[in-house]
Parts: sequence; structure tokens; C-alpha cells
Amino acid sequence: ILMDVQMPRMDGITAARLIRGREVAEGRPLTPIVALTANAMDHQVADYERAGMCSHVAKPIEAARLFATLQAALDHREGQGGELCAVG
Repeated sequence: ILMDVQMPRMDGITAARLIRGREVAEGRPLTPIVALTANAMDHQVADYERAGMCSHVAKPIEAARLFATLQAALDHREGQGGELCAVG
């Protein structure tokens, strides 16, 4: 999931928490959630991680960073190792 952090009806942090809660309640594996945001200061990124997002890509989006983050999520999903969305 590419999650915009600032959405009009529900912010991305709330949405991520709801998704994670439902996954736990239903015993489903975690879906990779990547925050897309211009708000990428350390304390903000920590908030995204606490909400259950596995990584973030700062705006303006750098294509290489976005592709690397998506590849890490795919690698994890396909069992090719690494932590969920573990990108530097």
C-alpha cells in the first residue's frame, strides 16, 4: 500500500492502524504499507512506524528510492529475505 499521510477524510496514520488491527484480528500476514509524505522529519517517521507503516518515501518522490522501497516489499513477500520494507 502506498499511503499518503495527509488525506482529506482519514489521515494515513489512522488508516495504517486500522489496517494493522484488522490484519491481527483476522490472523492475516502484514501488508507492506509505505508512507508517502513531505513530512519526513525523524519524529514524524517514528510516528509512521508506530502506526504500523514499514517504510516511507519522502516527497518530492525520488524514483530510485520509491523503486527500491517497492522492491524490498516484493522481495519480502516472495520470501527472498530481508525485513518488511527494509530500505536504508
